[in-house]
Amino acid sequence: PLGLLHAIPRLGGLLRPRMAGAARLFAALGASLALAQEVTIEVYYGPYCPNSANYLSMYLQPFLYANIPDVKLTMLPYALDTATHSLPLPCPSPVPGSPCGALAAPLCALQPFAGAMPQVLTQSYVAAVNFAICDLIHANHGAPAALTHTQADIEQCAVDNQVRPKSVTGCLSSVQPSPEYMQKIMDADANLLPGRMAPFIFVDGEMIDNSQPLLPLVCDKMPNSASCAAAMSMRRFSIGPRVANLGGGDRRWLAWSGTAGLTCAMWFVALRVKTWRAERCQIESARRGLMPTRRFNDFDGDEEDASLAE
Repeated sequence: PLGLLHAIPRLGGLLRPRMAGAARLFAALGASLALAQEVTIEVYYGPYCPNSANYLSMYLQPFLYANIPDVKLTMLPYALDTATHSLPLPCPSPVPGSPCGALAAPLCALQPFAGAMPQVLTQSYVAAVNFAICDLIHANHGAPAALTHTQADIEQCAVDNQVRPKSVTGCLSSVQPSPEYMQKIMDADANLLPGRMAPFIFVDGEMIDNSQPLLPLVCDKMPNSASCAAAMSMRRFSIGPRVANLGGGDRRWLAWSGTAGLTCAMWFVALRVKTWRAERCQIESARRGLMPTRRFNDFDGDEEDASLAE
């Protein structure tokens, strides 16, 4: 027994380095797992592009609402001339109806973050992204116009998305592309695949199809993310087109989508009632040993009793 007691300190001395090594190994594995979980997203959108307006409101905003951690985002307006691969002059432009004519407001909101992009989704950065989406929807108001794109609209988009209005409107007349912004845009332009339409979306450096929801593509790369599992189980990766700034955006789009949804629901209920009555008629015919004179799904309302009487 005394020998065993004397051996215990020596045994502890032998195990201690091994335990420390194991701890370092587990720490390294945890760090590599955390690194593997991080996903980088790049979004370069046309400031005067309906396809960009639809994608950002349908797929990017639901992704932002899901609040997935360990994601870094680059989002910038893209207004390069596809022939010269450079910005037209002047750009931004005071002339509406062109990419450069709609560039100033998103440049004022997003360009201050360009030097740190891709960056984590901080509250101020997400607010600037949501402002840019709201402004994009107003800029692409369609014809005949369902929305306007005035300075008052720009200010309202800022208020709705917790961005200081003067931080945007105060620079509209003087903003110019910064070197950091131009470097990001030129790097993206060099990596575009031929024949693709804006917005240009990259996930971990790979250009993806912009007709698919963003959240499932990102969550496929983050299998251990609890936030991804929760968002995917609720299918919160897509919403209707142009429903940007949900809960705080343009009420006319929300009213339109609500009316359309109510109409569809009423039509569906009416169809189900008609089908139920037809099925009931068929069952009653079988019970009485009668054959209906027409297919059961052709019965309608008061014609049922007349057909059965025949």
